[in-house]
Amino acid sequence: LKMLGRKPVDSILEVGTGSGIFLPELSRHCRELHACDVHNNMAAVEQMCRLTGTKATLRTCPLENTGYPDAAFDIVIAVSVLEFVEDLDQSLREVQRILKPGGNFLTICPHKNEAIDYVLSFYSRKKPDEEFGDARSKVCPTLEKNFNVIEKRVFPGIIGRVLPVYNYYKLGKTATV
Repeated sequence: LKMLGRKPVDSILEVGTGSGIFLPELSRHCRELHACDVHNNMAAVEQMCRLTGTKATLRTCPLENTGYPDAAFDIVIAVSVLEFVEDLDQSLREVQRILKPGGNFLTICPHKNEAIDYVLSFYSRKKPDEEFGDARSKVCPTLEKNFNVIEKRVFPGIIGRVLPVYNYYKLGKTATV
């Protein structure tokens, strides 16, 4: 939320919106809110929006091909999405395409961490590499190659410098797509 800034923008798109739980908060930061995901359960997201009084335009589509017009959004947000997309390079080209000049891409991605992976696999009985493949190793370098890094942080705070669980970014659109 700090990366969003205090001043509302014209348009925000949340990709990989899931249940839509973040939409009520995002609606306070823009005049026009959009959300998309690959799942076919947008009716439940619509219902949540009605219950919370959140106005959002919802769409079922993959990040690789959203169908939104060029330069449509001031901010695109993806929370724990990029490690699941089928074509990371195409997804990032699509984000570049739909961002307005001067727009920002805010994203949070899991960090590959052997110690954390061990704990997670113990409790989930599933190795994180079974779920993510090698995506966690590829996402951050690919983001940094394709966008201007405005801000990069790790979670959790100081501990994250030694045992990072997530990386989060505020990225700027590059001059060329």
